[in-house]
Amino acid sequence: MPRADVVVVGAGLAGMTAAIALADAGARVEVVARGHAATHWTAGGIEVAAPAASETSAKGVKRLARQDTHPYAILGEGLPDALTALRSALAREGLLYAGELQDPLRTIPTAIGGTRRAAILPTAQANALAPWQPGERLVVCGPAGFKDFWPDAIAASLRRPSVWGLDADPEASAAAHPSRVDGLVVELPGLTGRHNLSGLDLARFFDDPRWRAEALERIARAIDRSGAARGGGRIALPAVLGLSDHAVAFDDASRILALAPFEMSLVSPSVPGLRFYSALRAALRRRGGRIAIGEPVEGIAVEKRRATSVTMAAAVRGRIIPTDAVVLATGGIAGGGLIGRADGRLVEPLLDLPVEAPPAGKWLAADPFDPAGHPLEAAGIRTDAALRPVDAKGKVVLENVAVVGSLLAGQRYLVERCGDGVAIASGYLAAATFAPAPKAPVLVEPTREVVAGAKDSAGRQRAGTRR
Repeated sequence: MPRADVVVVGAGLAGMTAAIALADAGARVEVVARGHAATHWTAGGIEVAAPAASETSAKGVKRLARQDTHPYAILGEGLPDALTALRSALAREGLLYAGELQDPLRTIPTAIGGTRRAAILPTAQANALAPWQPGERLVVCGPAGFKDFWPDAIAASLRRPSVWGLDADPEASAAAHPSRVDGLVVELPGLTGRHNLSGLDLARFFDDPRWRAEALERIARAIDRSGAARGGGRIALPAVLGLSDHAVAFDDASRILALAPFEMSLVSPSVPGLRFYSALRAALRRRGGRIAIGEPVEGIAVEKRRATSVTMAAAVRGRIIPTDAVVLATGGIAGGGLIGRADGRLVEPLLDLPVEAPPAGKWLAADPFDPAGHPLEAAGIRTDAALRPVDAKGKVVLENVAVVGSLLAGQRYLVERCGDGVAIASGYLAAATFAPAPKAPVLVEPTREVVAGAKDSAGRQRAGTRR
């Protein structure tokens, strides 16, 4: 039966980054998962850390790392290198990101008429990060009949100073918001009367060069008729500018439209999230890694405190993958990596690892909007510095299992906005823990004999050995 040096359980950001790094190190790696993870639902940016009062992601990481119980206490130092490596892998697949850890966290508009703070975004969303200039205008533009994006309602909400977090003196924060926000609805070709379009439908339309050219020309004419282009500004579009041909589609939009475009992420399934996952999968396959989605893990065999194989459910009989190590990237409560039992216990279902969690009586918050976050948000598995699970006394439970991502205890990823950073840093640390040892080079004693006709790239004869 096929063997893997490392089996990664879970195909989210943590699992995929671990698998890519392991494959880069020469490991035979297989990713197994019962389904797709949070990549398909997120906005496509990389949220590293944005706790309250942090001006940059880097400062947010340092602040969280000072908490001994937070994953960044272990992961914070390695995060910059891990992030650089991941961005390099994604760039090779055509998915580029703008922004750095040291860049200010900017307030950007969202498709529900609100705002959020961000610093690292895909290129197609990056125009939202630049400070607003005096008198600069924002046009929110969307297709007629598209129920997931309502330009007039979004614009009306974004006109409210409170949405941008302004104080009593709006002039003091002029760079934080546009001077004017307008909605613009455009009839796109062939879509008249269609009212059940999804973002994925529109993204596939934008993949078609001929349809895309006509659609962008219609948007350009609508901008011109509205007078919105006078004085410059930006145009917010729903995040549907292509799926497989996204880079070209966004370049076309930037060239044709008189206003600087940026995408606003929509409700799930997220087109930027699908692009993100596709790039991760392509990067893994390019490195020879394997991935199997749709087969749930039935169990992980353990002998003498070591995982020895992973069993997948199948139609006729289970598929067993012998392995030297396992990376557990099954997610927290939302991902099914932790399950609440009727007896008040929170359990990890595959290996029955010790779970750190509040008592059942404190599972529910009295205030659903408590700034401190939900009590169960910080539940998870506690590990040592190599991400191996430990018990309440700090003793390693399994020697060749690493826990990564939102399954790690001590983080409040919704409030702290640190989930992506923890996933990336833990994925690369797990890969470093289980990467195969480099093989010693085979040394061949050179001879003084020259092989006839053997020349180097400059045309000079070179030494070699005769067969």
